Amino acid sequence: MHQLLQEGDKTIFFSTHITSDLASIADYITFIHDGKHIFTKDFQEIEQEYAIVKGGLELLDQDTEKEFIAVRKMPYGFEALTSDKQRARNIFGEMALYEAPTLEDIMYFTKKGDRSLA
Repeated sequence: MHQLLQEGDKTIFFSTHITSDLASIADYITFIHDGKHIFTKDFQEIEQEYAIVKGGLELLDQDTEKEFIAVRKMPYGFEALTSDKQRARNIFGEMALYEAPTLEDIMYFTKKGDRSLA
C-alpha cells in the first residue's frame, strides 16, 4: 500500500475504529458518526483546529458551554472538546489548559455531544 501511495495518483480508503492506525498512516481523516458526515480534513488541520480544553467549573456558563462540541464536568473542573482552538484561547486565555486531542477523544466527545443519542 505504501508503494501505491508514493506514486501519487492513488487513494486508499481505510475504514477502522482503531484510531491509532489512522493516526500513524492517514493523510486525511473522514469522520462519519451515525451515518452523518462530520468532517473530512487533513490530519494536520485537525491538530491545528481541535483542542481539549480543561479548566475550573467557574469558567463555564450557558454561553461558554455552547463553544464546545461536548463538555465533561467533574467535581474539580471540566474538560471539553472544541473545534476552534483559537476561539477557545480568545475566550478563556490563560485560565484554561489546552491539549491536542486524539482521534479517540474527538469520537468520544462527538458521540457525547450528540443529543439524539440521549
